[in-house]
Amino acid sequence: MTQKFAVTKESCTHCGLCIQDCPIYALEFDDEQFPQYAPGKAEFCIGCQHCLAICPSGAASFGGKKPEHSHSVSLEHSAGLLQLIQSRRSIRRYKDAPVDSAAVQEIVKMLPFIPTAKNADDLYFSLVATKEKMDAIRRVTYQKIAEMENPTGLYLLAKEAFHAGKDLIFRGAPAMVAVATDKETVAEGCETVDSVIALSYFELYAQSLGLGTTWCGYAFMIAQQIPEMYALLEIPENYTLGYTMLFGMPAVKYQRTTQPDMFKVNIL
Repeated sequence: MTQKFAVTKESCTHCGLCIQDCPIYALEFDDEQFPQYAPGKAEFCIGCQHCLAICPSGAASFGGKKPEHSHSVSLEHSAGLLQLIQSRRSIRRYKDAPVDSAAVQEIVKMLPFIPTAKNADDLYFSLVATKEKMDAIRRVTYQKIAEMENPTGLYLLAKEAFHAGKDLIFRGAPAMVAVATDKETVAEGCETVDSVIALSYFELYAQSLGLGTTWCGYAFMIAQQIPEMYALLEIPENYTLGYTMLFGMPAVKYQRTTQPDMFKVNIL
């Protein structure tokens, strides 16, 4: 395999922090006290880049990525983050306007920092960011539902709502994101987990940019029943859809946070 971890010997202080912070203890000191992969351990490296991130002298690099190209660490905004979490609402009324392309690009820049189980490079994001594409998905969805002879449950409700001029499934949202996982590289049992983690980050960052979101279980369910949805979302054959989320400019403004009851919490 290609050597991922590397150290610039001239800068290394032999502190061993990269060795101590490796999740699978894949690193060790060589005879000159420089960190290296332990024999037979390189193939188990999960690519977390903890070695690059923790090195105080910037001597460790990973896969050709240099520490000087990283961002500085910031962990001083807990109050603002808590308020953002408290202010989050599911938005089901959107302005009939496209999502600003600059906001979409800001979200795209955030995506590589989303964690996954096993640090697997297994996520595929399908960003439906134009009204034309979103309308095409809406059109195909309701057409397929209309063709059902005896729809029940969600499909019956969606059909009735559509005839009444209401979009029960997509809520008139101008945009949607679908997250899928690679069947070959996703950690076992984490097909949905990785997608939900990704959308949790997506949702909060989108809200910080002034966008509204809602977890769209209806769209996810529809995609399982209507094969055309996979094609419209351009999801590769070797990927499994994990979940979907609507987003766009909110047509409603909430004035205050809610007052939810506490979950059952056991502090051991």
